[in-house]
Amino acid sequence: MDAQHTPTTREAEYLINGRLVDFGDCKVSAREALTKAHLTPASEYQLILVRDGRTKLFTSDDEIDLKKEALGLLRAFHSDRSFTFTVDEVGQVWGEETMEVDEFISIWAPPHAHDWVLEKSDEPDIVLRTGGTISFGPKGVEDIVSRPHHGAEKVAVTVFTTSGTYPSQGALRVRSSVLIADVLAKAAKALSLADTSAWIVTIDGTEIAPSQTFEQAGLHGEIELEWGAPEGGGGNA
Repeated sequence: MDAQHTPTTREAEYLINGRLVDFGDCKVSAREALTKAHLTPASEYQLILVRDGRTKLFTSDDEIDLKKEALGLLRAFHSDRSFTFTVDEVGQVWGEETMEVDEFISIWAPPHAHDWVLEKSDEPDIVLRTGGTISFGPKGVEDIVSRPHHGAEKVAVTVFTTSGTYPSQGALRVRSSVLIADVLAKAAKALSLADTSAWIVTIDGTEIAPSQTFEQAGLHGEIELEWGAPEGGGGNA
C-alpha cells in the first residue's frame, strides 16, 4: 500500500456476491478477498470480477486493485471450474454452468431496440427472456449476440407441452413464413415426444392449423403455442 495514502473505508469496500465488504486495503489478493467475505476455503471458489461489461477470473494469488476497479463487483462461486462464452464477440467467463437471464441483463444491458440472442450451430436463434436461465455446459451456449428486435418478418415462438417447454430457455426466433408444423417438429425432437399425431395446437384456447405459416395464421411478435392431446383425446409423450 502507498505509504503516502491511507485508504478510506469507502475505497476499501467492495461488493462480493451482493454484499458490501470492507477489505481494509485497496489492494488484496483473491484469497484474502474470499477469506474476508467468509468464503472458505478459498481454494474451492472461483472469483470473477465484473466491471464495464467485462468479466475476469482471478486465481487465489492474483492481486485485485479495488480502487482501480471501482464501480465493479465480485462474484464468487463454490465451484472447481469456470465456463467461457462470448457476448457480441467479446470473451467472457462465469463460475457456474448456468446463469440467470436477469443477472446476465444486469451486467450486459442490450443495445437500444435489440434483443440478446443465443447462437447455436445448426439451430435457429433463441431470444433470451427474463426469468429464464442460460446454460454454458457441454451442449450449452457459446455465443450471445445482440440482434435488432424482430420485425414483421420474424416471430419469437415458445411451445408449451405437458412434457416440457421448447426451447427450454428463451424463445425461438424464426421467419413468419415458417410452417407452424416445422416448429412443432423441432419441439417434438427436443422433448423426445413420441406419438403426437392426435395432438392439437392452440393459442388462448383457439385451435391453430399447423399446416399454416405463422403469417397465414395471423400470428406476429411473441407467440406462445399450447400443444397437446385434446381433452379426452390420445397421444402419448
